[in-house]
Amino acid sequence: MLVVAKENNRYIMDGTMFIHNNRTNLMLEYIAQSDVFGNITRINSEFTFVGDDHFHTNNIRTTKKGDPHGCLGDLGWYCIRLAQLVFSKTKAGNAKRVQTTNWKLNDEGVPIDATCLVFFQDGDGKKNSNDEHVLSFHCSFLHPLNQRVLINGTKQSLEMKDFVIPKEGVQSWVVHGQPSFGYDSYSVQISDLLESPSGPAQEVLMWRNFSNFCRTVETKGWDDAGVVSMSNISVENQQILDALMESITLGGKSVSL
Repeated sequence: MLVVAKENNRYIMDGTMFIHNNRTNLMLEYIAQSDVFGNITRINSEFTFVGDDHFHTNNIRTTKKGDPHGCLGDLGWYCIRLAQLVFSKTKAGNAKRVQTTNWKLNDEGVPIDATCLVFFQDGDGKKNSNDEHVLSFHCSFLHPLNQRVLINGTKQSLEMKDFVIPKEGVQSWVVHGQPSFGYDSYSVQISDLLESPSGPAQEVLMWRNFSNFCRTVETKGWDDAGVVSMSNISVENQQILDALMESITLGGKSVSL
C-alpha cells in the first residue's frame, strides 16, 4: 500500500486516532523528562470490551474473511502503538521479538482474547542486549470495557484509564511516586493529577494532520521526516501483529522480528 501511494505521489496514514490527541502529545513530552520520570522499562496496558452474540457471529473483527487478527488487530493495535510512541521517547529502539502467552480463538480460528509480550531493542540496536523495555498487554472481546495503561519509569509511574477513547470532559492522567521512609517501615504513595487543555476531538485532529501530511507530500514529496516516520511506525505496528499471530500458530513460542 505504501509503495502504491509513493508511486502515485499520494499519502497513506492509518486511522489510529488517539495519537493525534493533544493529551497524548503532552503525556509523551512529560515522560521524556528523564530527570523527572526516569528510565522507562515496562508498559502494561489493557483494551477490552464485551461483544454480544451478534458481534461474535457477524462482525468483521471476528470473521476469518474480515480481520483474521481479531482482537489483536482491533484492540491490540492500540496497545502496541502506544508502546511504540513511548519507547521512541527513550533509549529503546524497534521491537525485536514478541510472544503471545495466552489466547482464545473462536470457531474460525480468530483471536477473541490474547495476552502478549513485546520486547524492544536497546538504543544501541543490539538484539541480544538485556530485555529492559517490555510491553505486556491484554486485549479481548470477552471482558467489560477497559482501556488502561501503566507506564513504569524508574522514578515515577504514569496511569491513564482511557488512553484510546477519552472520557467526556477534562482529559487527564495520574502520575505516581512512592518514596520510602524508615528503612521500608512504611511508604507513602504520592499522586499528582495532570490535566490536558480541552480542544477539538482527536478524530478532528487526526483529519487535520492527514490533510497536512497530504499537502507535505504534494509540495516536498516522501522525503519529509514526518511523513517517513508516520509511515514506518504503521508498518512496524503491523509487523508486530503478524508476529504475534505467528506466535499463536507456533503454540506460544517467541518470534523474532
